[in-house]
Amino acid sequence: MPKAWKHPKLGAFAASDSGWSTTAQVPAFKAFGYTGRGKARRSTGEVSLGIHYFTMNAQVPETPPPEMVALLDKVLADPQALVDKVVAALWDDFNGRGPDSGIWWHGDIATVNKSLKADDLPPPKDARDLLSALHLSSIIVFNEWWDYPAPIVYLEIHAAFESEHGVSILTNVDEILGVGFSGEATLWKHLRPERPPPRNPFV
Repeated sequence: MPKAWKHPKLGAFAASDSGWSTTAQVPAFKAFGYTGRGKARRSTGEVSLGIHYFTMNAQVPETPPPEMVALLDKVLADPQALVDKVVAALWDDFNGRGPDSGIWWHGDIATVNKSLKADDLPPPKDARDLLSALHLSSIIVFNEWWDYPAPIVYLEIHAAFESEHGVSILTNVDEILGVGFSGEATLWKHLRPERPPPRNPFV
């Protein structure tokens, strides 16, 4: 059973059945300026931080494993770099470049622009222009993900162009590993492990 834990720089993390959580002010995350339709578009840089186990009934230790803490520390060592990677990945996806998220917006910047216009936001001219349409609400280090058997960083984002479902992003901090709807991000197709064909039970 996890116990309350104190990070040397971030302070106290509350414990739950799945792990540990807190909130923090990260100035670099003020760049994600979207706060919702009809509201002033400003951000304080406050974000929820978590270290959690992905599966229910997981054997969660009393304190966070060092490798998961190290991944969270890596995020916060250079948060501006993460900001840049997020908008670059989305911008490429909107313009049909790089890995395909499989989401409606891949290669469909025209529809993205229509969605932003409905929210009184101008069409983006480059990746940095997407910041006014995004709000980073939480960062969670999971011990694993569906097809990723190692610690991974999950980002939860409110987005003006996808107000219904929101956006989630997977990363190892060095690179973006996948993009999807909130809670549904999957690894880029080329990163997913190949699954053997099902065995014929009659042979």
